[in-house]
Amino acid sequence: MAVVGSRAAGLSGLEEARRIGAALARAGAWLVSGGAAGIDAAAHAGAVESGGRTVVVLGGGLDHLYPAENRGLFARVVETGGGLAAEADDDQRPATWSFPRRNRIVAALGEATVVVRAGARSGALLTAGHAARLGQAVWVAAGVAGDEGEGLRLLAAAGASEYRTVEELGAGLGLAARDGSRTAEAEPGSLGGEAAALWSALDREPRGADEVARRSGVGPGAVLAGLMELELLGLVERRPGRGFARRDVESQGE
Repeated sequence: MAVVGSRAAGLSGLEEARRIGAALARAGAWLVSGGAAGIDAAAHAGAVESGGRTVVVLGGGLDHLYPAENRGLFARVVETGGGLAAEADDDQRPATWSFPRRNRIVAALGEATVVVRAGARSGALLTAGHAARLGQAVWVAAGVAGDEGEGLRLLAAAGASEYRTVEELGAGLGLAARDGSRTAEAEPGSLGGEAAALWSALDREPRGADEVARRSGVGPGAVLAGLMELELLGLVERRPGRGFARRDVESQGE
């Protein structure tokens, strides 16, 4: 199943995409997306966390993974039995024109395409258009307010099916959880690079992004992206108005 959406989605959209990825994993379905920041990354992470397999379709070659802040996520995708796919030669850098080409592959690899959040000019609409031309089902989240719902309303008006909950989407896609599915949890010891530095800078006391940057030595521009990756991996929780803190990893499986 292809799951796509806006790079600039809010927290509700990211959590929804993560839950969809987890639901696909529990049903034994492969998830395919474009590996971009935002909805794509959240969906990939949800699948990986829940023991599923996922494919990242890159906008460039394998020597130029993009975006750089998602390299840790891409590594986990491969480590857990998924893969990275690229139409381009290994040494080709991603470019503006390459991402729309990437989107057609994302659509073609899925039996259906789910658009979680999308503005009126989002590339996710291109993916949905490719899916529709292939005769595949397109699903969009219903009742999303603001700019990130504009594209969803356009797709619904064009005939896309709407879902209101992840459970409703699963039923519409004909998914059911399989007994004996694999489980996988992110472990702090598996982190490397900036992710490991950020984890070391955190504890149970919430800390703002600026403080985490000072404690970790990670550049300010990369801190929020790194913290988001840790949040998607289930290792960090965001406490509104207070900052980021470690989750109780030992209790995650309870």
